[in-house]
Amino acid sequence: MEPRVSVIMAVYNGERYLREAVDSILVQSLSDLELIVVNDGSSDKTPEILASYTDPRVRVLHNERNVGQAAARNTAISLARAPYIAIQDADDVALPYRLHGQFCFLETNASISLVGSHAVTIDEHGREQGTLTSPPAEDKDIKWELLFRNPFIHSSVMMRRSILDGMRLYTDDPALCRVVEDYELISRINRVARSANIPEPLQKYRLNPRGVSARTHSEQQRQVEEISKRNICWLLGWTEMDPCAWGALKQFSLNWAPLTADQVSRALALNETIHETFASRYLTRDLAGHHRRRYYLPWARRALAQVRRNPHLDYRCRGVMLGAAAKFLFNTWRPGLLSFSDDSTSSVREQQGQV
Repeated sequence: MEPRVSVIMAVYNGERYLREAVDSILVQSLSDLELIVVNDGSSDKTPEILASYTDPRVRVLHNERNVGQAAARNTAISLARAPYIAIQDADDVALPYRLHGQFCFLETNASISLVGSHAVTIDEHGREQGTLTSPPAEDKDIKWELLFRNPFIHSSVMMRRSILDGMRLYTDDPALCRVVEDYELISRINRVARSANIPEPLQKYRLNPRGVSARTHSEQQRQVEEISKRNICWLLGWTEMDPCAWGALKQFSLNWAPLTADQVSRALALNETIHETFASRYLTRDLAGHHRRRYYLPWARRALAQVRRNPHLDYRCRGVMLGAAAKFLFNTWRPGLLSFSDDSTSSVREQQGQV
């Protein structure tokens, strides 16, 4: 009999946590599953640990050399037999009802192709540290967050096998495939499908100081930014991002760096274009109003804070900031979209060939 869920796991020198991760799958309340583990060229006791399992639901493949998680997961996906594929990392722990909960969710929500969940965080010794509850639950909020970051705990994801048919799987781009391959794949899936996050913990997510994310933090941030730019360009129909507008947007959003009035205008124009295009593509009139109140108000507060606290702004720049804050606050409660339809907006669009 074919399994209902295929769980895929890639492991490289994961002897410390591997048994706990595998056992958490084998004791799931949904037992009709297969676990496909790809040992990605490990040199520790990973092969011996995997060889100790006699459960027929466990299928193990061994790579002679390390090819990376993206390629290893692609191998596992190609062998999956079930209509649903769940991701499990070799240092995380699935709660006993995880697979059943996500399976039932996808069975009863035919329009959703990918689902994640909240997670309990644990340290390297397995002690609970808190709960990750930030992932948005609804598709429209997920699509918005994907423009800037990955709103999924990847080890909590389950997806329909059918959504991957005819689609390139985890990227083989050497610049992306070892750190943010999950963000890149999920971004592409969400261009053609709908997603959700179940707002309860179904996974234990390990904060591992020796993990890939901890070891490659700066490189990860660079790659996240690259995927973010790609996602925004896809939304706007642009072939590439204007580096001046993008740099201004980052400076405006993230720090108290020196800013000119032109940079502020570029940042606000790009921000408006992103919001307008997103709302017209994904939101009804009522939802657009809620979206503005949720995401525009922080920009108004940011503009006011810049005026008050950024010592690098000249008087013209401060004037642009104050005007921007007033427009944000005024337009947030109006039915229409924000309007910064001045020369700065046009200049951004002209640079991208949109006018």
